[in-house]
Amino acid sequence: MWEIADNNCVYRNEVQHSVSETTQILNADVAADPTLPRTKAVRCSNCNHGEAVFFQATARGEEGMTLFFVCCNPNCGFRWRE
Repeated sequence: MWEIADNNCVYRNEVQHSVSETTQILNADVAADPTLPRTKAVRCSNCNHGEAVFFQATARGEEGMTLFFVCCNPNCGFRWRE
């Protein structure tokens, strides 16, 4: 079954840095990123907003991937992990 897309724009975010640099994830940028999945199954513990984006990344000093959430409330942007 085919579905017609509302928007056929493709987003690509390339992060380039040297080995000595660290990558910093800005919560406001993450919450506004249209390519990240969103969920209403969690509540922000900071502002009680009911929508967040989520992504996986390696946590500093830890092995493996960690699931991060960022509150979609533009006045909050709180980040937490599970």
